Amino acid sequence: MASEFDGLIDGALALPISGWDPSLIKDRWKTGSPPWSYRTLVLRRLASAATLLDLGTGGGELLSTLGPLPRSTYATEGYPPNLLLARRRLDPLGVRVLPIGPDNRIDLPSASIELAVSRHEEFDPDEVYRVLRPGGTFITQQVGRRNYREINERLKVASAPATNAVESAGALAKEVASAGLRVQDQRDTEYDESFLDVGALVWYLRFAPWQVPGFAVLRFRRDLERIHEDIGRTDGFKVSAHRMLVIADRPP
Repeated sequence: MASEFDGLIDGALALPISGWDPSLIKDRWKTGSPPWSYRTLVLRRLASAATLLDLGTGGGELLSTLGPLPRSTYATEGYPPNLLLARRRLDPLGVRVLPIGPDNRIDLPSASIELAVSRHEEFDPDEVYRVLRPGGTFITQQVGRRNYREINERLKVASAPATNAVESAGALAKEVASAGLRVQDQRDTEYDESFLDVGALVWYLRFAPWQVPGFAVLRFRRDLERIHEDIGRTDGFKVSAHRMLVIADRPP
């Protein structure tokens, strides 16, 4: 059992964590989805938008599949390795990828964007309001505070504080509205997911360090061993995903 555990851990530590490529642990992380389709919601509005801004594009994985993109399409990314990946993927599509800092200041003129989107990326609602044109739309899907709380309970550590209000869709909508944006829709959901081996869990915790701040295998080895033993007796380590959706516009 110990050698199997160590093999899974070593494999997880060897996997890259830049970009967003869950296929690296394909068939080892059983994911679900919210009752809405973020992709469909974006595409529906993209058809009539002349300018698009994707906040926190990661490696550009999702944005690159939303074509045809508006002639004026921009993306931001704050993690340097992802910034390089995004430029490599999106430059050929005519997308201008902008670095963004901890202050979430967007390097674009005021009232220059018709559609701004943010999937699982922190944002400054005042900045979103500033760059949106009057009548422009903002769509954000965020990871809620209750996301994967079972991991934190098992490892006995709190998750990192969130930049945005993630207690509920209502709280997030209130934050968005405080900047002057007009909320059109808000939704909140939880659904089941599971990690089918401890290596998949470790890869996720390396990729998402905000879930368990200060995560290191050595620090949590005994707890991880217990999770590994539990998975051996069941069909996976079950967790609850928490997602929120808010759609708003800047009043004309």
